[in-house]
Amino acid sequence: MKLKVHTLIRLFFFGLVFLGVILLPAPTHVDLTNNNLPIFSPDFFAGTDRLGRDNFALFCYGSLSTIVLVVPARIFTIFVSFLLSAFSLFFPKRSDFILSGIVSVSLAIPSLLSALVVMSLLPENPFAIFIAILVSDWALSYETITAKIREIKQSPYLSASFCMGAKPYQLVLLHYLPALKDMFGFLFFSGLPAVVMTTALFSYLGIQTSIGDTGPGLGEQISFSKDYFDKSPVSVLLPVVAILTLVYSLGSNQKKNET
Repeated sequence: MKLKVHTLIRLFFFGLVFLGVILLPAPTHVDLTNNNLPIFSPDFFAGTDRLGRDNFALFCYGSLSTIVLVVPARIFTIFVSFLLSAFSLFFPKRSDFILSGIVSVSLAIPSLLSALVVMSLLPENPFAIFIAILVSDWALSYETITAKIREIKQSPYLSASFCMGAKPYQLVLLHYLPALKDMFGFLFFSGLPAVVMTTALFSYLGIQTSIGDTGPGLGEQISFSKDYFDKSPVSVLLPVVAILTLVYSLGSNQKKNET
């Protein structure tokens, strides 16, 4: 029953977002004659914010830009973590010397601090947000994948292939990657909610997270309207609902994947 509720919530939320994106223009136009309109106003059933932007359009485009950002960012993080784990597989002595210390430092430093340092160093780089998410999250993924690789190395099938003269790349293709498939899925879904929250926090702090000309991110919407909550509470509540629903929906995907 819970699985059905999760599915219905996801279908309703994502359907609502994509329907809004299709039917409504991006909320980039300022119209001060229609600012702070209440809900169920003509042409603005969710009202408007203090710049006259449609709250529902902000909700839809902010959610879509978050999805478009966090999915490839999470895939990129897992891919880089796997490459580093493969390096430790082929060059164990060098990896222990180089990566072990870096991983320990990365796990000790708060992830948000690492990400903010990257954003400050690359303020104009369009890929800075992806690099920031990578820096904040790669160490834990690397440790998880490396632990699984050590387990696979004890497999008798891998030992037999190695004794029969299999090349390292053949071991990766025939043994490691198939055995890591479920781990990749787990890391992807388990990490998405954290990336959503990180992205929302970046947006709240004024860091550009929206993709293309789609208007402000969800966190930026909260930051922009929080001081005018008494005049337009929906402008604050809708992006909060969007963030929580994204975390819930993507988190329920993780549970489904585990079952």
